[in-house]
Amino acid sequence: MNHRPKFKRLPTLAGLLLALSLQPIFSPAWAAEKIDEPNLCPGGDFEAADPKDATRPAGWDKPDGLGVQWIAAPAGANLQAHGKAIRMDTSISEQRMVAQWRKTGLTQWLIPKPGANAIAETYGLSFYSASLPVKPGQAYRITFDFKGQSGGAKVWVRGWGHFNGEKRRRYEKLVNCYSKDQQWVTISQTFNPTRNRPEVTEMKVMLYAYNPPGIYWFDNVKIEPVAESPAPSAAGKTAP
Repeated sequence: MNHRPKFKRLPTLAGLLLALSLQPIFSPAWAAEKIDEPNLCPGGDFEAADPKDATRPAGWDKPDGLGVQWIAAPAGANLQAHGKAIRMDTSISEQRMVAQWRKTGLTQWLIPKPGANAIAETYGLSFYSASLPVKPGQAYRITFDFKGQSGGAKVWVRGWGHFNGEKRRRYEKLVNCYSKDQQWVTISQTFNPTRNRPEVTEMKVMLYAYNPPGIYWFDNVKIEPVAESPAPSAAGKTAP
């Protein structure tokens, strides 16, 4: 569901300048036209459970149930419901998180010598999607809803491919999360995994929250193929 602000067409020059000044800061680095294909990140609305495990959302890892929870989300400022979403609480201590990871079998996240400090101050919390295929030369747009303190969360798209005979992480696209008054906002960014890393064949979305300690929400994650168009430079030439 889309929560972007809608602007009415204003007949005056002053009104037009006002509307342009209110455009969100989350615009992609270049213009891109959506290709009519379905969302490539199944389960990104977090409404359906995995058919084999009702404790995890379809298409995503298993949440630990303490730091990372899959639960009903608060409505937006316009009272539009969000259904279920991913909630991260980075105020939980390292010690409590390690105990919870052991309890739920998520031992890949264990921290050596965990402390009593909030996990926000060190490792933060992350949550991965399943692997998604990457088409050579294809540009994509990631879109997601976020609620939380500005600057305290990020979303990564990470790409893997074979390099020197081994499967390695070869690409990362980072999207910083900002929110006005900690209300739900929709953030969007375009990226092209194989532009400089042609060996990339698959990608995952990683939701991540850290400092300051607090509650962070993610919902409606989408990845869609787009037709990429270079943005003009200030001199009117095509930017490199």
